Amino acid sequence: MKQLVHLAVAGSVTALTLIYSLWGADLRSFGQTLIGGNLLVLPPYLMVLGVFFVSNAHRWGLVLRPFGRFTVQELLPSMMIGFAANNVLPLRLGELIRADLLARDAGLSRSGVMMSLALERLLDLIGILVVYAAALALVPTAPAGFRALAWFASIAIMGLGAVLAMFVLLPRRLDTPTRSLSSWVPSAIGRRCVIYLEQFRQGLCAVRNPATAALLILYSIGRWLLAVVLAWLAIYAYAGVVPVPIVMLTIGVTAFAVALPSAPGFVGPIQAAFVFALTPFGIDQEAALAASVLFLLGHWIPVTAFGAIFFVGRHLTFRKLAACAEAAADAPTAPPA
Repeated sequence: MKQLVHLAVAGSVTALTLIYSLWGADLRSFGQTLIGGNLLVLPPYLMVLGVFFVSNAHRWGLVLRPFGRFTVQELLPSMMIGFAANNVLPLRLGELIRADLLARDAGLSRSGVMMSLALERLLDLIGILVVYAAALALVPTAPAGFRALAWFASIAIMGLGAVLAMFVLLPRRLDTPTRSLSSWVPSAIGRRCVIYLEQFRQGLCAVRNPATAALLILYSIGRWLLAVVLAWLAIYAYAGVVPVPIVMLTIGVTAFAVALPSAPGFVGPIQAAFVFALTPFGIDQEAALAASVLFLLGHWIPVTAFGAIFFVGRHLTFRKLAACAEAAADAPTAPPA
């Protein structure tokens, strides 16, 4: 029942964002714009995309340091299979699959790997908020709606920083409230809360070293700046040269949009984000839509293709992937020794 509710919400978000992005657009003009784009941007786009995912794997290796040392070559297969699964499966099951595959390969606890992904999401949120806040500072003419988000970004950065600092500097301070809270919920859920907290604390060992913490934050900001380059190339293909700060705003809005539940591949939220972010700066709705399609397909096709290659190379089946996701969703079942 819960999955059906999630699917219904995702379908509704996809439909509403597509309606918003297409409302008032000249579909014939959009089709002509899409076909007539400057596809010479594709080679550099794919090169930057390759750097994006290699750097992402390297950052994941740094996050996993408390659990062991892993090379990019060891992490890429499970990472790409997980990202490809997110492109074709609902409910973002790719994250669960990614965690389970690496846990099986490396002999790690599934919950421990999941907590490394939770730290990744936290770092990503800090990175995109920094990029978005910087973009707003560079675009004084941004509409009021964008500036309202600036206050949210600033408060969120400080709040996330405080949470991270508490886990790092006072790792045991949350034990008592967590155990008290766990006594008020069913025992299975309470055990999971305690185990997840311990695993998350172990995962945060990676950021207790100031140099490593600074490197992870720089990697996370750099990850989003690479996404800015990808978006700039997609927009350039249909609208010509656009100021980089405006593209930074676009990526910020896109990051918030894809956080919503939606269809696999983020169809809908990406289109709505590009239209919302670009049209106030004089870019035609049709050009913004076309750029969003290139940005989406420029990720979806190569990521899904590479994930499929690793998928076949590991002799996996869709049934095995479903089992991986189910196993990761059920972990952990017992407290760590």
